[in-house]
Amino acid sequence: MVSASGRRRRRVVAAVAAATVLALLVRFVLLGDRIFHWDEGRVGYWILQYQATGEWEYRAIVHGPFLFHVNEFLFGVFGTSDAVARGVVALVGGLLPLSALLFRTRLDDIETVALAGLFALNPVLVYYSRFMRNDVLVAAFALTAFGFVVRALDTRSGWSLVGAGAFLGLAFTTKENALVYLGMFVGATALLFDARLFTARERGETWESVAHDYVRYTGRGLLAWRRALVGALLAFLLVVVVFYAPRPAFYEMFGDPTRIPGVLAAGTLGAWEQFWGTWGTSGVSRDHSYIDFLEHAVRTIGSTSLMLTGAAVLGFLAERYVADEPRDLVLFAGYWAAASVVVYPAVTDISGHWSVTHAVVPMAIPAAVGFRIVAELGLSALHSEDRVGVGLAALVLLAAVGQMGVVAAETSYLMPQDDDNELVQFGQPASDMRASLTTVESVAEEYDDGTDVLFYGDHFHVRGEYDETSPGSVGGTNWFNRLPLNWYLERADAETDSTVVPSAAQQTEAPVVIARARHYEDLAPTLSERGYASWTYELTSTNTVFVIFVDEDAPGYTRS
Repeated sequence: MVSASGRRRRRVVAAVAAATVLALLVRFVLLGDRIFHWDEGRVGYWILQYQATGEWEYRAIVHGPFLFHVNEFLFGVFGTSDAVARGVVALVGGLLPLSALLFRTRLDDIETVALAGLFALNPVLVYYSRFMRNDVLVAAFALTAFGFVVRALDTRSGWSLVGAGAFLGLAFTTKENALVYLGMFVGATALLFDARLFTARERGETWESVAHDYVRYTGRGLLAWRRALVGALLAFLLVVVVFYAPRPAFYEMFGDPTRIPGVLAAGTLGAWEQFWGTWGTSGVSRDHSYIDFLEHAVRTIGSTSLMLTGAAVLGFLAERYVADEPRDLVLFAGYWAAASVVVYPAVTDISGHWSVTHAVVPMAIPAAVGFRIVAELGLSALHSEDRVGVGLAALVLLAAVGQMGVVAAETSYLMPQDDDNELVQFGQPASDMRASLTTVESVAEEYDDGTDVLFYGDHFHVRGEYDETSPGSVGGTNWFNRLPLNWYLERADAETDSTVVPSAAQQTEAPVVIARARHYEDLAPTLSERGYASWTYELTSTNTVFVIFVDEDAPGYTRS
């Protein structure tokens, strides 16, 4: 016979599983509908280059190797669609609710289920799980690593610690701000330790004796866990080396053992030098207004995650000032979330809405506590037949779920490219140009007599020698102004060229001509007379208007 506690555990697991199914559903439905953002386009372009050449080495400006290796494999199996490119992020984001189970020894049943639900439906997490970026990946992997550490402490399982090492390694393969997560963990732990020292006098102890006891306890713990810690370190290093080692050198070392030291060095110290040279103190410029970036982040959180934020504040304050024994997990997550809101505007190089992902994930833990408090108030009112109390609690919970659902639907499905969408960043095309891009790709695939696509005008023209396969080579050129078109043209194997000479564009043999809309009058009379159809779109969310001309007589032209 199953005990009452066993039945309760099963119900919790079933509820978390249901939240996970819902999360996967909302992330995969219509996953390929939105046109690639420019950041998706540049990373996708270089993944295609990797797929074509088999050559890859870590370049910090396009972040970690995870998406490169995983998507290079997926492209070979499923093809190079937008949906396939986003699939691994959608999968990881959809499985994130399962991580709530790692904290069930520190959270009660309602809190565990609420946490899974927040991970499933939060609009920020839904939108950026449907986006080929690393933010959801690093957040999910870092949270899971933290969850395995908690699990190891509560169950005395060395294997959980090894799992933490592996997931931390995965976090470091996605984006360099995994290092910021380590800083958050150290800072939150320091605050918890400080609280122990500060309250020592209330327990009749001195802060010196408490500090001594904790140092001795930590030393003994490290000694007792030495094998698990070594296993965790090895798991971390194995994941890092496998992902960061250059290709094809990584595969070649298995046939030539003399290459192993060089490959291991490139996958560890070499990668670190690349990281620090790009994102360290002398790398990417962060010359921006901190206040502007902070205001941007707060506004994004407020417009997309207002109920979660309110619940998180309630949960943290109740845990900190009302609970008889405040739980370290809730306080830790609260410190982590608050620090993320404050720190990321200082360390990011551009103001991207995706940075709030790193605050929303830890914020969900105290928010789950806040929702549990409201639910318990409602249950208490029900037992005492307080209809007003029941109604208020139900209204708050329904409003929270409704707010998440409505905002998630608006941001991810109804207006995923609109400038009015708080989650849309500048580099997102505002127009649905799917039909025209499909036509361009079809023509480029069929046309085999020279240049397929000619870019016209200063905005798109790239002068001098450059290597499109190298992010460093195209840096500072107008090549980036073409994004995300580069992705769509490369997967069609289109041959491209550019010019600033009007007659060259007017008389070109290329079946596709692309220019800014301000050049329409320069090109339209001649190209229209020659049988070119044209369509106008917004290449960014802020009205970067451009026009596509396509020869209707070109092979592969399919648009009706």
